[in-house]
Amino acid sequence: MAIVHFRRVIFNILQKRFFNAIPSSKLPKKPSPLPNKTTEKSCESSKNKSGIHKSVSLHSFPIQYLTKSCGLSLDYAISASKRVTLDECNREHFDAVVSLLKWHQFSDAQIIELVRKHPSILLCRISSTLEPKFEYLAEIGIKGLNLPKLVMLSPAILFRSLDAQLKPAMSLLKRFVSSPEKILVTIQRGSWFLTSDWKGFQHNIDYLIEQGLPHDRLEELIVLQPRCLHQDIERIKYAFEMIKTMGVKPNDLKFIHALRVILSLSELSWKRKVKIFESLGWSSDEVISTFTSSPHCLSCSEEKLRRGMDYFVNTLKIDREVIIAYPKILMYSIPKRVIPRYTVWKMLEEKKLTKTSKFIWVLNKSDKDFMNKYVTKYSSLIPSIVPTYERLKGDWARSPRRLLQSAKFASGIFG
Repeated sequence: MAIVHFRRVIFNILQKRFFNAIPSSKLPKKPSPLPNKTTEKSCESSKNKSGIHKSVSLHSFPIQYLTKSCGLSLDYAISASKRVTLDECNREHFDAVVSLLKWHQFSDAQIIELVRKHPSILLCRISSTLEPKFEYLAEIGIKGLNLPKLVMLSPAILFRSLDAQLKPAMSLLKRFVSSPEKILVTIQRGSWFLTSDWKGFQHNIDYLIEQGLPHDRLEELIVLQPRCLHQDIERIKYAFEMIKTMGVKPNDLKFIHALRVILSLSELSWKRKVKIFESLGWSSDEVISTFTSSPHCLSCSEEKLRRGMDYFVNTLKIDREVIIAYPKILMYSIPKRVIPRYTVWKMLEEKKLTKTSKFIWVLNKSDKDFMNKYVTKYSSLIPSIVPTYERLKGDWARSPRRLLQSAKFASGIFG
């Protein structure tokens, strides 16, 4: 008891220190690569009542080039022409840029999007700006169709220094992320990474390594949620200590998931979610146990948690101890997964066709296993079981509210 009390005291102290620490640093605003970027106005404002664009020569070189050579629509071409100066005397250079993009397997759609959002790419120098970056990316394994994919995820890299920004940021990422495919996923989830302060990111990674977080766990954290590591170091330190105090070790797979959840929550959100559990009789230790067993439970919205707890406890009459033992069920969709399965299970139970005494075991089956073992297997004995299950799944897609209403009715009949 003394150990439990000491653990609870330490946890409460760390919790207060964590949420009173410097707030999560905001991700840097996506830097504009355009030297003269202005807010893009609606093309409607540039039209008069007759639908003719004002103060824009539709036959001017910029409009003609952007529409015919780059594929932009007229409205987008007009907008882009206001953000970049295209002189006809430089047409050969613009053509060379477009040709370079096509040579590196950029599709027509990608070129249109790139020029539409960043028309100044047509002004970039090929030999000193674009080609060296494409060559570097190819050298480190980002080549073929992966190269345009990466550029489209973070086009600002084309306007940043190769040696001062792109190389060190990418080198840092490659140290911990093992494949080009995973790098693409990381950039997709954190497009700011290659253009923001990589030194702060490295500082946070170094701390986690010093504290014993294994390389494979660190890679998973970076790929799954790079945003976690773009926070103030003090906040990361306190989150790390909080989780260790709960009894989860850094080499445990659940550690990084707990870290992701805590770093994504504000103090108010954390307290509200804890109160939802406590309102149904959870003790502090039981809340901690639930969180460490299935950290993602507390990443669910407050409404989802409240509805899930209410449905399992009050409608299905599942004991609180069962939910504590299997907290993962709180993440399941009530209308999409729980109600259809509960209905099928009760049909089988009425006919004494199931040996499974606990619905929780049925609920945790994969979709394929559930369909094979509880639906199609008994379709000849209970002809209505397949259409009932499919109807409930279909009702979810059409009207979740109606499904909940019918489920309460069904629960009353079976109960």
